[in-house]
Amino acid sequence: MGKFVKVLLVVNLCLWIYFWIAFAQASYTFHPDPLGHPAGTGYTFWGHSVAVVESGFVYPFFKVMFYGQFPSFALATLVVRMFSPHQLINGFFAGISGGGWLLLAVMMLSFLQWYLIGWLGQKLWRRWFKHQAGGLNQAAAPSPIPPRATSSRP
Repeated sequence: MGKFVKVLLVVNLCLWIYFWIAFAQASYTFHPDPLGHPAGTGYTFWGHSVAVVESGFVYPFFKVMFYGQFPSFALATLVVRMFSPHQLINGFFAGISGGGWLLLAVMMLSFLQWYLIGWLGQKLWRRWFKHQAGGLNQAAAPSPIPPRATSSRP
């Protein structure tokens, strides 16, 4: 694993640490059926919720996560909707709402996403610079055979 890939994965980890700390600070106690919404709406983890009655996009940490992890978010949402269209809005499993499970899936996929982006970026970077190094600006390599000494005989 190259340096660039490692940097991207560490930055991704820092993003998720920021997300979960901000989520914990912004969350509120989940009350069943608030304002007529079905149980499991929003992103709920063991009684702490965000985006039950409001959009998740009112929170800066959610915007950063959504736009930074968009490919992972889109893939996770697509898979969930293919297999269970109602999974995102109804019910709890192990104290986590459907939206919460979606966030956990996005988090796992995001590491794969950034690994692949880093790997592809490194591959393209090496290919581009290898091509550039083979150009006219490359210094000639020293010859393994020393030049013949010329004698100065009269």
